[in-house]
Amino acid sequence: MAAAHDIKYLKSLEAVRERSQEVLKRAEEGRLLHFEYDESKVDKVAEYVYSLIVRDYGGIDKVPMHGRWRSYCIKTIGDDGASKTRDLVSEHVARWREADVGEWESARRIVDLFMVSVLVDAGAGSQWRYQDAEFGTLARTEGLGLAALRMFEAGAFSSSKTNAFQVDAAALEALDDQALLDGFQVSDINPLLGSANRAQLLRSLGRALRAQTAYFGGMCACQNHPARPGFMLDYLTGRASAPRTVSIDDLWEVVVDGLAAVWPASRTKLDGVSLGDVWQCDTLQPDAADDAAPAQTEPGARSLVPFHKLSQWLTWSLLEVATRLARFTVRGTERLTGLAEYRNGGLFVDMGVLTLVPAARERGAAASGGSTLPPVFAGSDPVVVEWRAMTVALLDLVADRIRRLGSLDESQLPPMFLSRVLEGGTWKAGREMAAKLRSPTNDPPINIVSDGTLF
Repeated sequence: MAAAHDIKYLKSLEAVRERSQEVLKRAEEGRLLHFEYDESKVDKVAEYVYSLIVRDYGGIDKVPMHGRWRSYCIKTIGDDGASKTRDLVSEHVARWREADVGEWESARRIVDLFMVSVLVDAGAGSQWRYQDAEFGTLARTEGLGLAALRMFEAGAFSSSKTNAFQVDAAALEALDDQALLDGFQVSDINPLLGSANRAQLLRSLGRALRAQTAYFGGMCACQNHPARPGFMLDYLTGRASAPRTVSIDDLWEVVVDGLAAVWPASRTKLDGVSLGDVWQCDTLQPDAADDAAPAQTEPGARSLVPFHKLSQWLTWSLLEVATRLARFTVRGTERLTGLAEYRNGGLFVDMGVLTLVPAARERGAAASGGSTLPPVFAGSDPVVVEWRAMTVALLDLVADRIRRLGSLDESQLPPMFLSRVLEGGTWKAGREMAAKLRSPTNDPPINIVSDGTLF
């Protein structure tokens, strides 16, 4: 019973925020193990982020959502020398509608694309590049996104003879490593971190789609079609409390339960159940100064911190499709958290809010092979877990300060406010700071040994 309670809790959105807040409390008490915390510099971070929001958008209400759609809004230079932005998602939807594809099926197709595109969006590393005939050279998340789109357009994820523009279980289960390596242009001179694991992740997605027919099987009575991510929209329709009105819990259930089998079985387990992006945090190991753990808590579970980074990145991304294309209203989106990834986290290190303690810095420097390179740690390392937990908690602090800088009270916040802060925003600030301090690699201040499934 205790284990079942802990498993349910550690898969919840509440646990991500609450456990990260516990780590922040330790920081405020001077009890972090791997970083020094300088709270006085949080305001400077918020002011910098707010300046970027004003510079690029004029105000937080004009910032778009943080999600995979942004990777498909690509800036180009026209023949007249003027800069413009191509929205590749909207372009595809418009072409499909012209071909008499309905609004609902168009939304399904974009869900299909985003599901695959997000799952291959773990850190690419600083060496990998994608060469596109139309848009030139792209790197990191934009390159990964465009590579996934080109494979999607070519029908690489579809088993249908009549519709290339779908992702289905049959095609994903048959996807071999070489097909993904070719699609992402991976070679000895163009290495992609964790490339084989990305292919395995997509095959696991195929198996999850096939197994979870309640979410991904579709509503068609014939049941002759293969399972698709896009059929989750049909499931959500059945969950609606009013016409196309659902809770964030409904969407989160599809992602965290429907895709549970996608994550590597080697991840943290409790009572034999793999928890996904959940890690032991030595910062939260109980000591005599702490209150006793609740009676329903399994030994060892008290120091587990969940992040569910890719799951939340996927949820943020699917929210935009559900609300913009499928015309859902989704309640309770404020319960989603900021993303525990290296751009958001790197911002707090680069601006001095978090500083590695000497022992951790020395260990990371030894792993990187040089004092001029960013320190390196494995994703499961206690340094990384503490860093990620602090990132989630600090993003909430920065968001609240940005609200105040914009003179907004709670009733004036635009929908999905935190998503806009991330986009406008902390993620962009982390990237710009990295480019300023560590060009041309633009590496974060701490590098993670990527397996292609975490960052």
